[in-house]
Amino acid sequence: MRFTLTLIFISLLSISSFAQKVSLKQKINLHKQTYKIEQIFQEIQSQTGIELSYTSQINTDEKIRIESTIASLDHYLQQCINTQKFRWVLDDNKIFIIPIPSKEQTVRISGFIYDADTGESLINASIYNPNSHIGTVSNNFGFFSFKQQKQNAQVRISYVGYEDTNIDLSQSADTVVNIKLKAHKILNEVKVLADENANNINHLFLSTYNITAQDLNKKSVLGEDDFYRNLLYLPGVQSANEASSGLIVRSGSPDQNLVLLDDVPVYYQSHLLGLFSIFNPDAIHQARLIKGGFPAQYGGRISSVLDIRMKDGNHKKIEGDFSIGLLTTKLNIRGPIIKEKTSFNLSLRRSYLDLISSALLNLADSDVKFSYYFGDLNFKLSHKFSNRDKLYLSTYWGGDLAKLQATDISFFDDEAQKSINKVAWGNFTNSLRWNHVYNDKLFGNTSLILSRYTFLVKDIRETKDENNVYKESFYHEFYSGIRDYSFKSEFDYIPQSKYYNKFGIEANFHRTKPGSSFYDNAQVDIEDSMKDRNIDALEFALYFQNQTQWNKKLLTSLGLRFTSFMLKSKSYISLEPRLTAQYRINPKLSLNTGYSMMSQYMHLITSSTLNLPTDVWLPVGENIKPIRSHQLNMGSIWQISNQWLLNSELFYKHTKNTLEFSKNAYLYEGKHKWSSMVEAGKGWSTGFELLIKKHKGNTQGHLAYTLAKSEVKYKYLNKGMAYPSPYDRRHDLSIQVSQKLSSKIDININWIFGSGLPLTIPNMSVNTLSPYQQAEITETPVFSQRNSVRMPNSQRMDISINFKKKKKRGTRVWNLSFYNIYNRKNASYVYLQQKYNDQGKSEYNIKQLSFFGFIPSVSYSYQF
Repeated sequence: MRFTLTLIFISLLSISSFAQKVSLKQKINLHKQTYKIEQIFQEIQSQTGIELSYTSQINTDEKIRIESTIASLDHYLQQCINTQKFRWVLDDNKIFIIPIPSKEQTVRISGFIYDADTGESLINASIYNPNSHIGTVSNNFGFFSFKQQKQNAQVRISYVGYEDTNIDLSQSADTVVNIKLKAHKILNEVKVLADENANNINHLFLSTYNITAQDLNKKSVLGEDDFYRNLLYLPGVQSANEASSGLIVRSGSPDQNLVLLDDVPVYYQSHLLGLFSIFNPDAIHQARLIKGGFPAQYGGRISSVLDIRMKDGNHKKIEGDFSIGLLTTKLNIRGPIIKEKTSFNLSLRRSYLDLISSALLNLADSDVKFSYYFGDLNFKLSHKFSNRDKLYLSTYWGGDLAKLQATDISFFDDEAQKSINKVAWGNFTNSLRWNHVYNDKLFGNTSLILSRYTFLVKDIRETKDENNVYKESFYHEFYSGIRDYSFKSEFDYIPQSKYYNKFGIEANFHRTKPGSSFYDNAQVDIEDSMKDRNIDALEFALYFQNQTQWNKKLLTSLGLRFTSFMLKSKSYISLEPRLTAQYRINPKLSLNTGYSMMSQYMHLITSSTLNLPTDVWLPVGENIKPIRSHQLNMGSIWQISNQWLLNSELFYKHTKNTLEFSKNAYLYEGKHKWSSMVEAGKGWSTGFELLIKKHKGNTQGHLAYTLAKSEVKYKYLNKGMAYPSPYDRRHDLSIQVSQKLSSKIDININWIFGSGLPLTIPNMSVNTLSPYQQAEITETPVFSQRNSVRMPNSQRMDISINFKKKKKRGTRVWNLSFYNIYNRKNASYVYLQQKYNDQGKSEYNIKQLSFFGFIPSVSYSYQF
């Protein structure tokens, strides 16, 4: 009987709830544009028959302007009643409007956070209650929204290197305000971390590192504040070897890193054999490196995310800096076009190795001429239509060109042949973004994106005829590239302080040219053209991320990403869950864990760990599947004292459908199908990472150590047995020390050690016909066991000294830097050398090639 009564009660309650919901959705028709609150209440009662009962605290004589003449009952109630002070309760056919107790009343503050001097948006600034330690952070455009109880409603705004600002909201209503923070004027007061009570709130999980412009002001190599060199001193991040490009993150290949420049993917990120990255530090405002626990808005790669944001420019005055170094010259100018509305940021960089080498070779009257240069251009334009609408235009162009020209004159018949070899590669990116604040809870960003990467090789030979005129006798060209057109729209929705929601949609059109080759030999009247068709694909993604601060101790982030990749003949879909959690044991110690599933639809086919631009990008197809990855990580963050921080983390990553060459193929010539040249396999990586950091005082620095193991397995390679992956680095150790000697002099010492990577050495070679010269014999290597040899361990120490002096119109800095100060011969490349002994038998020796030894440099820079 009791059970039956309970069912009846639940049924009646459900019917009542349904009726209440329907009654709140009833449409009310108001004919005028302006009403008193009392008149609206009367209209509601006459049109619906619902009786309203309300307190005298409501000013019913207040006039309300009606936005819509026909709307729901719920809509009109929200227009008439301050929902922070009153709420309504439904009972039968009555609505009771009652006051909210003062301790339950809430207040919201929203707006943007800027640099007070330049007007630059401040990303990841902390906004929190210093008593409850609940808060949020500003997003990638400086926007924030924070809601808390009105009783004891204090807000503190904190950002690295800036003075904290406190706001008392206990007597305020909802407030929209643009907050301007002032930078610290005294260098030794600069904080590396925000308040210890705030460093665990919103987005700041394990496996995530924020790099600000202030972190890039320490010279590293050849007078350059190179961005990638700073990342190499973080745990779990390495380069393949000396003179290699790209980053290895948790044993993943360089192509498995999603690198974004103002939301645009960048495919190749290095200059000069990896000595410089393509990212001009003068143009960078902030960057975030994520190695695990990936938020749902990121996808398309499986190892890491590097989200780089360019500077907007100074909104108040013209400023800039320039520098002249051993190899490069840089110029950065930023300022307003229309004060407080439109600003620009322009950065230019160019190397001049080509000018130096050409001059020296001309003086020597050499028959060989070599030149190489790289250049970068960053441009960003931002315009503020209002406090709710902003427009951004970002452009990057970067390119490398290497050219070798040689003249060969025969001693006997005076025949001359001239050869010209060119290798060029580069990126071109554009993004147009519109920000709109819909209300104090909802922020939107919509982007149109173009990304292009090209690689070109030319080999030209000219022969002098009887008239002493050079005529082309041989021509070979190889071209490869990618072009992306993208649309992206995402939203930040913050209904309450403990909830932070992000959701969005992406659509990407990829046009890939894996490789096209053209060959022409005039001497033997042979012409051949081998072209790959363009591969067109459409990639689509939907994602949602919810972050919840359950209490003072527990913070979780749960996300889901749906992706599809569609070609003409094949389609792939993926559902990727993401989860991270953080538990604060006390204000100084927190435990973290995370799980991520990722998919990658673009492959980089590489023949060596050098990661040269000759490596070719390839999309999935009928027989080439997407790379899938599952990663689990857990660890802790311990604030030992106000100066010392300890991070430790364990990770496990499993991947499948990674590709490896199945034959002795290096540079693709368009002769075979890709699916017949590569083999798909699986891999797994485990590791432990440790970071000990001192972040305050005249002496600062950190120690980072990584212990990791990575293996791969392919069905038809290495007899089906597992073997070390090409990026299996067992030990990696780095130490950074920065010492401030005075207000004018500081010294930076960086030391790095890495155990050798595995590689495959051919055990013999066979003679084959050359594809370029008829009847010419060439040697082709033959391989047996994969990655059975390890390169030597590498280590290097760099020292940089800055001499600063304030001038009347700015600050000048002289920098002395010493790359590889004890001239360690680190292996850049290892090869097999064949020799013949006295008996005429061939012998093989393993040789190493080292590119960079001790390199001193000096540079001059001036900030104005």
